Amino acid sequence: MLNRLAVRQILLILLCLLLGDSVFSQVGLGVKLGGNLSSADAFSFRSSKRLGVQAGVMMNYHFHPNMAIQAEPTLNLTRIRANAETTQETNGIDKGNKGLRFFDLPILFRLDLTPEFALLGGAEFNSLLNEDRYRLQNGELAFKGGTRLGYTVGLELGKFYFRYRGFERSTNVHRSWTTMIQQYQVGVKWRIL
Repeated sequence: MLNRLAVRQILLILLCLLLGDSVFSQVGLGVKLGGNLSSADAFSFRSSKRLGVQAGVMMNYHFHPNMAIQAEPTLNLTRIRANAETTQETNGIDKGNKGLRFFDLPILFRLDLTPEFALLGGAEFNSLLNEDRYRLQNGELAFKGGTRLGYTVGLELGKFYFRYRGFERSTNVHRSWTTMIQQYQVGVKWRIL
């Protein structure tokens, strides 16, 4: 005799088989790989653009033939430069490039204008993965951890994507409590599904 769990699993499999083509045809999956130029705007971090990289996946659900919700979980190396303004302060930071590793999760609205051209925009959640790497002169953490909210806008042209990201990161650096980070991304994407 079949138990309740087995009956539910069989019904779920049958439902997936019945709806399979129509549901899965609306779902897309791909991978992306690219580079970025990042800068930070605060007293200690005024800098020109620094090179970094990002890699991730793209998952979308088309709820209309030319509209979708797209999520892009991404690992991102963002490089910014600390200037010499606070190196002598007890809560200052050493001068030089800082490599910040983030996990980003943009949730974007996607509008397909043509089969090869799309506009995207929406909110982004990002979390600093290496907040313990950089320290102030007094030994405290330079960057605060936790998840922050930002925004992303962009476009896709065939296999190529372009993004602009903006978000704030809190710091413990003297007179730089919040740093605005701006990033331009360019890369290539490959569709799997």
